[in-house]
Amino acid sequence: GTGGSGAAAGGELPPFKISMITQLTGNNSFGGHEYQYGAELALEHQGGEVNGRKIELVFADGPNTDATVSEFERLYNEGSRVFLSGYGCISDRTFAAMCDEMKVLYLSLAWDYDLIQGPSDYFFRGGANVTAFGGGVMEQAIGIGEQYLNIPADQLKVALVYTTRLSHVADPMKEYAAEHGVTIALEENYPDDTTDFSAIVTKLMNTDYDILIPIQGAADGTPFQKKLHEMNYTPNVTLGAGCYYDTPNFADLGNEITDGILTQSYTTPYIAEGAAPGITKFREDFEEKYGHKPLAHALQAYGGMQIYFKVLETMDPADWDDTAKVAQALKNFKAKEGELVWYWGVDFDELNNNTLANQFVVNQWVDGELKCVFPDFLKTDEAVIPWKG
Repeated sequence: GTGGSGAAAGGELPPFKISMITQLTGNNSFGGHEYQYGAELALEHQGGEVNGRKIELVFADGPNTDATVSEFERLYNEGSRVFLSGYGCISDRTFAAMCDEMKVLYLSLAWDYDLIQGPSDYFFRGGANVTAFGGGVMEQAIGIGEQYLNIPADQLKVALVYTTRLSHVADPMKEYAAEHGVTIALEENYPDDTTDFSAIVTKLMNTDYDILIPIQGAADGTPFQKKLHEMNYTPNVTLGAGCYYDTPNFADLGNEITDGILTQSYTTPYIAEGAAPGITKFREDFEEKYGHKPLAHALQAYGGMQIYFKVLETMDPADWDDTAKVAQALKNFKAKEGELVWYWGVDFDELNNNTLANQFVVNQWVDGELKCVFPDFLKTDEAVIPWKG
């Protein structure tokens, strides 16, 4: 150790570990690798060190809950005390209940509404929660109605189609709609294993509404979109509630189905440089290094790493090994919107929810690519609403 003097130069201290358990194998490995790549690029852009002390990234594969928890325990036993959540954040609710006892600092990007179970000194949510996300979709629908369809909120009619597994995304939408006078002209929910959507498509065809909002995963979203196509019915405006609608496998349906479809995302790599300085460099360097355009997930991990770096910058590197001190510095940390590359600011409430991770974006699919088209101050492309093909 440094004998308590705190005077050791950063170079004499061992590398400081930041660990991530993410889905590097299995069905969600595309997202797991995006998280890994985003974190790696953030460290590279940071120059590999903060205040003269080297930072080391440690990755582990967590394709399912059991693997994630056992990797967490293994990394803990090997000295990891600071974590950033991985793609899917599949065990973050479990970690929320463990971190304080283990004195492990955990910055989660998960959106689960019941993730945070009370005040904590060690567990933080850096990203958006699902309630904000769901309400955000309806907020975007109202904005699109006003700006592109010339329909005020109290005359707007939406159709909601969703799997019951994602009811917790629909509930805050319905609340937001009720508060703003939006009419839900059709609400269809169904069990997660539903594959035949003929009846629901027929109902949509016979309902007067302005915007369709589907909340779906790949297993139900794929047959739903294929059935719309097969029945030769294209809603005037489709605004997907993220999930399936902003993933690469949605693009696999083909342009004749996906072109023009809108989807709400978290912050996305395709936002305006003026609102998020550094986003262009992030996009270009990512594509050059990894051979494909970055997904929103890569940017989320990049932003999470940026938070850690900025927190560590406020401290003497000799104090970093005192996890309680790092956790306290994170609790105190604030960043304005537009300061970090992902645009979101940072301001933790009493339950360590980041209250500034609530501005979402609308992307539009054009020729198999997602373009950021809304809101105006973040967009990089013009929306085509309604889509004319």
